[in-house]
Amino acid sequence: MAIKNLVQIMVKRLIKLAVLLVLLYGAVWCYFNWDYVLEKFGANYEVTRYGVVWNTNLSSAKRVAQKNNRNILVVYVNSGAKHAPSDLLIDRIIPTAQFKAVTDTYIPLLADVRQGVEEKVRPQKNREEIIKQYDLSNRYGQLLLLDPKGKELSRVQYSNQSIALLIDQLSGGKFKALSPIQRADVKNPFTESEKKGKKRGQIGRKSKPGRD
Repeated sequence: MAIKNLVQIMVKRLIKLAVLLVLLYGAVWCYFNWDYVLEKFGANYEVTRYGVVWNTNLSSAKRVAQKNNRNILVVYVNSGAKHAPSDLLIDRIIPTAQFKAVTDTYIPLLADVRQGVEEKVRPQKNREEIIKQYDLSNRYGQLLLLDPKGKELSRVQYSNQSIALLIDQLSGGKFKALSPIQRADVKNPFTESEKKGKKRGQIGRKSKPGRD
């Protein structure tokens, strides 16, 4: 009887240990893959429109911009009504390869007034926040360049200028194309821990004074 009780106790302890190890591994996995978790399971503020994957939430765009040290490009259009600057942007500028280079370099943030299209409350609030924050009102066809914290750097009203001139106006003639931001992928906690350990070791060796 005593042996049976001892076995039951050991089994219970092993189960508790296994559960603890699983929880610990889950916590470590989430720590190293938090960006992936946010991207896959967090609130999704991205929409694909006019051939571009846009962010539609100002706070989300700033978070991505700060993490990747990129500026933010705001595009304000009215696609739900006949409006020359908006129509020209959508039909002539956004589909170009040059504009794709811009949206690869900056974080594209879209504020699109879609008159006649039923939208959920959240997209409307996201758009209204952008409009209010940067006093866009009915100035459709405007493009703004923001720093990663959301501070306005430049503002251009589109009026049928070429894509090259538009980019120069936005960037002050300093545009330099960058590679697209890489999507978060799943990382192995053990591999990442090993990398961090090696990095700390290299820093430690560099910080030690040399011998005479």
